[in-house]
Amino acid sequence: MEILLRSGLRHPLFASWKTTAAMKAAGVCVAVTGTFNELAQAAGRGVIATHAVFPLLQVGSPPLTGAERDRLWELWQVPVYAIVQDAAGRVVAYECETCEGMHLSDWVPPTGTVESAPCECGCPTPRWIPASNQPSSAV
Repeated sequence: MEILLRSGLRHPLFASWKTTAAMKAAGVCVAVTGTFNELAQAAGRGVIATHAVFPLLQVGSPPLTGAERDRLWELWQVPVYAIVQDAAGRVVAYECETCEGMHLSDWVPPTGTVESAPCECGCPTPRWIPASNQPSSAV
């Protein structure tokens, strides 16, 4: 089975990172994007990311679980920053290095909290805190 490394996606914080044909052929990339399953398969086939892994989530899909995030770290040993795409493939939310919510474009998430205070990374855009990432209010 062929592994596709998505090179057309540009992360808002790391727009200069590019995957060249030579890097793909060698199996070494600055960053790799894909679904959780695609990323796990790529790691199993020896692909190496030197800086970051970007799991792609679709609007309406659940955020990464702690176990999934831990598994990606074990496989890649680089930071993991989730990206949410809409049906047209546009990035509507993304994690920064603080991992304190997902920075939003103009998308309004269906559940969770939207935090309007500036992020510690310096980005002034609102952040979405998915409902599953919020502390439980149960005592």
